[in-house]
Amino acid sequence: MKKVNYLFILFAVISASIVLFISLQSANKEEVSREIGMKAGKFYVAKEILPDHSLYPLLMVVDRIRLELSDSERRTYLMVAYNNRRLFYSKRLLEKGNLGLAFITLSKANKYINQALEESIVLLEKSSINKKQDYQVLGFFVLENLDKHLSFMAEHKNQFVNADQAVLDNLSVESLSLADKLRRLMSQSN
Repeated sequence: MKKVNYLFILFAVISASIVLFISLQSANKEEVSREIGMKAGKFYVAKEILPDHSLYPLLMVVDRIRLELSDSERRTYLMVAYNNRRLFYSKRLLEKGNLGLAFITLSKANKYINQALEESIVLLEKSSINKKQDYQVLGFFVLENLDKHLSFMAEHKNQFVNADQAVLDNLSVESLSLADKLRRLMSQSN
């Protein structure tokens, strides 16, 4: 397992170096392209890397690798964390006026919370007696974060066009259905 971790770290460092080099090159090209009126990708220095940043794809690759290398319980916690991060990104993108990317990011957040709900359901359905309590704690954690997610959606959904609102509503209905199923399983486990 340690060998896999070292390989992962080496891969991440090499990938980050390549992406940073390419980003710096594209930042230089952006300055030149502004002078001739062409639009280029965005490279900026900030505490967080938003989806409109040129390094964001690297962050997504790292997220995907972390998910793939995790067991089901850890993966569920990661999906909740990714949901929360994307809610934050959506808010920042809305503040910047980038509604299209904010919608995509918010819908991806919803897909992550739905996956976390599904994973919690599967874990509870297949759990042994000694793991049931751990998975119930995980279920409560996911449901608590779902409540935050749905509050965020309700607060910000009116900023999107009707078609996007309909998509967000459908994702929310799916979330509520999964949450009901998870709550039923949790109550049966008591």
